[in-house]
Amino acid sequence: MANFITLARIILLFIGIGFIYTRNLYGEIIAFFIILAVIIMDWLDGYVARRHNNVTPFGAVFDIMADRIVENCLWIVFAHLHIIPVWVPLVVIVRGFVTDTLRSVALTKGRTPFGEKTMIKSYIGKLLVSSRASRALYGAVKVITFCYLIFYLAFIEVIKKYPLSTYLSWHDSIYHIGIILVYITVFFCIIRAIPVVLDSKYYFQKES
Repeated sequence: MANFITLARIILLFIGIGFIYTRNLYGEIIAFFIILAVIIMDWLDGYVARRHNNVTPFGAVFDIMADRIVENCLWIVFAHLHIIPVWVPLVVIVRGFVTDTLRSVALTKGRTPFGEKTMIKSYIGKLLVSSRASRALYGAVKVITFCYLIFYLAFIEVIKKYPLSTYLSWHDSIYHIGIILVYITVFFCIIRAIPVVLDSKYYFQKES
């Protein structure tokens, strides 16, 4: 069931992206709720897996793969629409490749990215990467950022339809708030990758 929810997230993602590219107010509103559901479902699949005691290495890796697809696709879309700088998806994608490669090495040693058999050794690392609090906080930051950027796209469509001076005066403030949220999200993304990189040395040392 959890893996089905994960698969549904990926399908819904591309439906949501399709509505983003309609570039009209109603399409952006629909996209807003679809993407919100996609990100919330990331919490739901983990909850279902734990509730049914069906946490597996495949499920953990599949969940991370879905997270990468969702995040990378949305960052690329926003960069393509010139809402965010292109370096943002580049940094996030490279970070994903690095951490996922290192996690794959740990997986060969029977260690999973999260859970009781997590590859993370240090207490601070577990707090930043594996803890439910950290994952929930990072998930919340992504929800706010992605949904806010879609809200900004909807606001642009409002300006096009109703080019009132009041709306135009709000534009810069609304845009800069979105950029600040983007920077905060990227900061969390990088910080949570550091323990994965540092603790992965243990598994390479065992290999040598």
